[in-house]
Amino acid sequence: MGSVLGLVGSARRWGNSELLVRQALLGAREVGAAVEAIRLSDLRLMSCSGCMRCAIGSQPCPLDDDVSWLIEAVQAADGLVLAAPTYFLAPAAVIKLVLDRLLMVMGRLSAPLPAARPALTIATAGLESWQGVALPFLNALAGAFGYRPVDSLLALAPGPGEVLLDDDLLARVREAGRRVGRGELESQPVSLNVCPICHSDCFRLEGARAVCPICGREAAVEWQDGRLCLSFEPVSGTGQRWTPEGLRTHTIEWVQATGPRYLQHRSEIKDRRAPFRDMDLDWLCPPAPNGT
Repeated sequence: MGSVLGLVGSARRWGNSELLVRQALLGAREVGAAVEAIRLSDLRLMSCSGCMRCAIGSQPCPLDDDVSWLIEAVQAADGLVLAAPTYFLAPAAVIKLVLDRLLMVMGRLSAPLPAARPALTIATAGLESWQGVALPFLNALAGAFGYRPVDSLLALAPGPGEVLLDDDLLARVREAGRRVGRGELESQPVSLNVCPICHSDCFRLEGARAVCPICGREAAVEWQDGRLCLSFEPVSGTGQRWTPEGLRTHTIEWVQATGPRYLQHRSEIKDRRAPFRDMDLDWLCPPAPNGT
């Protein structure tokens, strides 16, 4: 038995997200896993400045915060439980903030990446029709860390703690926690027209194909029994974004390659930027705290 780490992406203590993480960790503990948890709101997390030092130059991030510590803690675990609330069609902002900083992981791809490990992702929301892309973003974060979601679910509970009133939900989360604790990697079946990798139901159409914008998985668009259906039969070269090979290819062939390309054009860019330097532009700022 290994270790399972719970990540709570909500600033509300004892809210629905934290309670479901605790429920999953109870399940993992029942099968002998050691469990720990982190509230992302407790960490010092700064926004990525886009300097690209980590991805292109393989240098340490210049931002002095807790992201490096967080990456080490997540990568040291054998299983992951991640939950966050849905705010305006997407997860709480801390999820995207951490995801933006994971170029730091890509900058380490010269070293062997660990094998895929199981994850449970949970998006909490009040209304199903307003879930937006919360769950796909949670699965993107888990995938970027090197985890494979074995179960991914939307928990509907408008008020704080209302998840405790849903016995079926609690049973599913506890069992999923057991599966993560045992190291199982087989994913739960998904609904029709839902991406089997990241559970997204939003797709970009390219001719007769549908492409998942989160994980890159492709599907054939077919007409069956009077309705459109997506066929996710295995297609060579698709659905590889969150594998070690996919991340390494993207980092080396695209991200790192932007450095030399930029240097070739840096002088021209500087010349073309000159008119903007002379532009008279008023920048709006909020009033100072003392009202001056």
